[in-house]
Amino acid sequence: MKTTKTFTDDHQVRVTAEFDQETFDGFKRKAARKIAQKTRIPGFRPGKAPYNMILSHIGEGAVFEEAIDLMLDEIYPKVLEQEDIQPYGPGNLENIPSQEPPVFEFLIPLAPETELKELETLKLPYAPVSVTEADVDAFIKELQRDAADLVPVEGPAEEGHIVYMTVTATDVNPADAENAILIDDAPKQVQIPTEDEEEETEWPFKGFSRDLIGARAEDDIEITYEFPENETLGDFSGKTIRFLVYLQSVKTLELPPLDENFLEKMGNFSSVEELRKDIRENLETERMETYDTKYYLELVDTLRKSAIMKYPPQLLEDEEHEVLHRIEHDLEHRGINLDVYLKVRKIEKEQFIEEEVKPTAKDRIERSLVMDAIMKHFDLQITENDMKSEIIKLVTSLFTSGEYDQLEKDMGKRRFSEAISAQANLNATETSVRRQLRLMASPESIVNEDVPDEVAIDAESDDLEADVDLLMDKIEALVEEETLPLAGTEENETPAANTAAMEGDVSESFPIIDQKEIEE
Repeated sequence: MKTTKTFTDDHQVRVTAEFDQETFDGFKRKAARKIAQKTRIPGFRPGKAPYNMILSHIGEGAVFEEAIDLMLDEIYPKVLEQEDIQPYGPGNLENIPSQEPPVFEFLIPLAPETELKELETLKLPYAPVSVTEADVDAFIKELQRDAADLVPVEGPAEEGHIVYMTVTATDVNPADAENAILIDDAPKQVQIPTEDEEEETEWPFKGFSRDLIGARAEDDIEITYEFPENETLGDFSGKTIRFLVYLQSVKTLELPPLDENFLEKMGNFSSVEELRKDIRENLETERMETYDTKYYLELVDTLRKSAIMKYPPQLLEDEEHEVLHRIEHDLEHRGINLDVYLKVRKIEKEQFIEEEVKPTAKDRIERSLVMDAIMKHFDLQITENDMKSEIIKLVTSLFTSGEYDQLEKDMGKRRFSEAISAQANLNATETSVRRQLRLMASPESIVNEDVPDEVAIDAESDDLEADVDLLMDKIEALVEEETLPLAGTEENETPAANTAAMEGDVSESFPIIDQKEIEE
């Protein structure tokens, strides 16, 4: 076999392989016998007809095509070995420029390559923000608001009041007078924020709610606003809009006191101090997770900018399909299908894929390549303790969220166990990479932490799968003994865990819409 190869600009290699005619003739005879086993040839038992008779009966073209398939199955791995090619995935037979002698041209995507740069200059202080008493106070206030009663207000609307109204929006300078009304008597409700609480994303513009201060129930108010050309609300972009607002009612929130009844509803807390302690711990965990995600992502993206990365277009295409699949999966969990989501956002699917899915896929691939490169560069190993720790976290989360039984039922016990193992390995790998990044960027913040010294393990070994099953059995036993409470019980009122633990989550990259937007 004679081979030559040429590398392409998109990280693929074109290989030309030439074989002697005798070798190919042998494959043609194998192909003929294989076809004859399934084809009735008069006067001969299956597979016993002479080669020339088979060619005459079924045609040389069919034999040639079958011979190609048989030959490729056998010689393609040899082509990769002879040319020392590490493929990303299956190659394509692009052309057969010659049949005598047989010459094949393959286009083969290459495995990704990443060369990290500027590792020694990677610096970023690790300084998570601590939770304050004011943060706890604010959270308790939100809990009180959620449990508050709505009481009608006799006087004018003030900060914190909730206003129920209908809104008509009219284009002051319409191109077509018949289409001047953009919103007709639509019901709305808002809570008037303080100046510090105002948000840039307020509908229909920042400051609209505060324009209602001083108005009373059954008042009519007229508000005119000139929208900029780049306004995200497409119907209002570049237009002067007159809003006619009719206030149906004004109400205030009557907050419940921090008494025994309130503490019981919040989770059977025995005292306000116990409630505050629980809130502080949850806020600290949430804030640390948010900070860590942002911190390590910034480090990865810093390395990514200077890294030399090569990967074939097939890798990006595969990731695009995966991203879109996960978006659809996440939307289904919110009771929305992709078509409705795109309709509400007023964006075509092709535009959505080009402008949002593809960039997200590219980010995910390149960040993953940087992390893989860090693992290889520093020879980071995943220990048995690392794996078991992540397995316990995953299984405990699924048990406490109430999702364990359904996922195991849907996937089957073995697939479920394998999925837990795979996700635990990914989580442990990310933890290891994060630690290494922090050691480089802010070594003083980690110098006192202990580093476990254990023998690395194969995350796909049968022994590990047995460990997964054993750990899950132990956690299940804790549930049965009521040592580990489930979601929905009085001991644990935490929200259900996101199934991203099993499926992965990309939804944070995309705008969130709720049921109210769909109905509108």
